[in-house]
Amino acid sequence: MVKRNRSAPGPGAMPRKSTSDCMAAQPRTATRRRPTPHRRRPGSTAADPAEQTVDVRGGDGPDRGPRPRDPGPLPRQWSAPGESPMSSTARLSPLRRGRSVAVVAAVSALAVLAGACGARGGEHITDGAEMNGTPQGGAAATAPADDGAAVDSPDFGTVKAPCGKGDAKVADGEQQGGADTIQIGVPNDRGATIRPGLQKPIWDASVAFAAWCNAQGGIGGLKIELIDMDGKLFEVEAAMQKACGNAFALVGGGNVQDDLQFSGKDGSDFHRCKLIDIPAFAVSSAKSMSNGQVQPIPNPTNTISNTWFRDFFALYPDQAAKWAPVWGNLPSLKIVKTKQEAIIPDVKGMSQVGDFNYPPIGTTDWTPLALSVIDSGATSLSWTGESPDIAKLLEKLKDQGWKGRALLETNQYDKLFIESGSPKALDGSLVRMAPHMLEEADKWPAVRKYLDLIDQYVDGGEVAVLGMQSMSAWLLFVTAANKCAADNGGEISRNCIMETAAATSDWTGGGLHAPQDPDEGPTMKASTCSMLVMVKDGKFVRRYPEIGGEGDDGDGFHCPADGLTKVTADVGEGNVDPSRPPY
Repeated sequence: MVKRNRSAPGPGAMPRKSTSDCMAAQPRTATRRRPTPHRRRPGSTAADPAEQTVDVRGGDGPDRGPRPRDPGPLPRQWSAPGESPMSSTARLSPLRRGRSVAVVAAVSALAVLAGACGARGGEHITDGAEMNGTPQGGAAATAPADDGAAVDSPDFGTVKAPCGKGDAKVADGEQQGGADTIQIGVPNDRGATIRPGLQKPIWDASVAFAAWCNAQGGIGGLKIELIDMDGKLFEVEAAMQKACGNAFALVGGGNVQDDLQFSGKDGSDFHRCKLIDIPAFAVSSAKSMSNGQVQPIPNPTNTISNTWFRDFFALYPDQAAKWAPVWGNLPSLKIVKTKQEAIIPDVKGMSQVGDFNYPPIGTTDWTPLALSVIDSGATSLSWTGESPDIAKLLEKLKDQGWKGRALLETNQYDKLFIESGSPKALDGSLVRMAPHMLEEADKWPAVRKYLDLIDQYVDGGEVAVLGMQSMSAWLLFVTAANKCAADNGGEISRNCIMETAAATSDWTGGGLHAPQDPDEGPTMKASTCSMLVMVKDGKFVRRYPEIGGEGDDGDGFHCPADGLTKVTADVGEGNVDPSRPPY
């Protein structure tokens, strides 16, 4: 693919015309409303994700995995003046306290990944978000209904007929199973007892995609058989045992504690099992920067987009000028904070005036932290943690008269964020996005197709940005598999999949998200592309860029050529197997 020009100016520059194919579309004739994005179907009684009846392999694997590891004692944490040290966490036994902290750390680390989150979008899904009562993009931004959006269309957005009949075959010795199937493992944690349904959208997306693809004829005639690798947060090693020796690849999934995929043991270690992975997301440095995997939306630890900070400053220079990070006091969350801090020198006029952390478990009064932020002089903040907590902090800040603004990671694109605070506290908060908004589904055929495939193929299905990332991973895998089969007499091999996927550029998942350049873990870079979404009257609305307006480099994303920051701080290393070939 030819790389596009990503040198658009920021807010305040001359408007430029969008290059998106979706811009020249038919006028919209009706408004369609959808239920809450992250939901079960009405009438569904399935409370436990494991109760879903789906045709997958691996369900008869061992129930019992290794004992959950004890993460050790709690780190030293900020405590509010007057707050009892005997918090709810402190009263737990050491093992339970350690496990609770591990869960919060892991889930929060997953949540704050930009573009790799489990966010569920706004409460109201319509044809398009509105800003000041004006639809963004208007009729010109609405795509034809048959442009790869229809469930029965062989296309998926801009990806033309990824599935179909053929005579493809898996390379000898690279999977177990019939010659007419391809076995794919889907890591997930939806059976976690502490967080039931965690990452369910990535499993639902995989079930829906496999069913739709098989209905088209499969991957070059190979029918997809899913291996359910439910790691339940603490049983990742047992989940890996299901895939080792059976799966051709891992696709469209991810574990919160994905560093546990590297057990170092025969029969359960990612590298020793010679597996490959095109994941929906990666959390830890060990996984994110490892080899043998290609991410459709890269999340490296050594680079980060600075576009969202620069656009924030251009839009609100007075508030953005004095910034402070607020983060949960855990190593995994500190990495995210450290990456944000690296951006500040690249934004002229913006400075860091504070650095605040909080106990991720047990904080009941956010007033002392709010007062500390105000005393620092910060007029803007970024948050690393979960939605209800930042909503509570913003409530306390506004109660104390703070006039600042929050610049938040993608995980706050979640109805839980809006439901956890008042409009007075949350309105004006900005969220950075790399995937398209669910509210704009009828503008982007691939997003509409994702939503409708879940409705069609998954009883009680749940949708989320994370589910879109899963489908993007599936589309990247199938696109690579088709090219491998075409170039190698029908044979699909692991090495070819990795080489082909890593060579892809300007990948959008058929129009699910901003352009990305997938690459193998050790050499990948973050995308510069971003858009800012704002909370307004209890809803998420597009803030910048407007579709077809200034800064829109295509499909409503701002992608400046100089929008990348290198992170020089020590943020960990990838688990690299030197015996694997570079891709």
